[in-house]
Amino acid sequence: MASILLLGGTEEARRLAQMLHTRGADFLTSLASSIGEDYPGPQRRGGFGGEEAMAQFLQEEGVKVVADATHPFAAIISPTAKRAARKARVRYLRLERRPWRRSTADRWIDVRSLEEAADSLDNGSTVFLTVGTGGLQPFLLRRDLHLVVRTIAEPSLGTRRDVVVLRDRGPFTVDGERALFERHRFDAMVTKNSGGDATAAKLVAARERRTLVYMVKRPRGQPWANARTADDMMRRLRRYL
Repeated sequence: MASILLLGGTEEARRLAQMLHTRGADFLTSLASSIGEDYPGPQRRGGFGGEEAMAQFLQEEGVKVVADATHPFAAIISPTAKRAARKARVRYLRLERRPWRRSTADRWIDVRSLEEAADSLDNGSTVFLTVGTGGLQPFLLRRDLHLVVRTIAEPSLGTRRDVVVLRDRGPFTVDGERALFERHRFDAMVTKNSGGDATAAKLVAARERRTLVYMVKRPRGQPWANARTADDMMRRLRRYL
């Protein structure tokens, strides 16, 4: 039984779990992936099996509030969680960090999808991809591109043997990103507008080198954000502690 169901997968979710654990709150963190670092406090891993199954889970566990702190690009789980919470008559709150904002020195091209970004890249470009393991396919089809991919998990590259893979997890430093951009001399970078501080240093390095950035916009149809930070969400959860 848990009063608070925390949907995790972000830096903010981990911080929120730590605060809830420190306060001795009655909560459970749900993580979609079966692998990855543990969070403070109790947790479950894997999906719910859809809206109906999630609503049933909320009722059976006696959940009073769903605290959704999933990734801004988790386009399926957040709308599903909101509908399931409504069906189970449970409060739903969403934490979504603010997106990055361009400065006058940035060379950003806003795109709606990874496919649009892949189609827009100039022939023969050296491209830095920070789009996650699930977003590589449109770029792997471009045999003319020289790809440098940074991911946490090992990516599936199909038949490509010419892709440079950097296995790493943020936060990243500005000096480290400067060195990376200097070493590979990227013509362009493709990234999702996830916001946050952990990976923002790459934007500084791109800005300084005048590197073209294809910035993938956040998906449409996400629930309204009630909080922008873990502290904001914690204030909203006080009544459930």
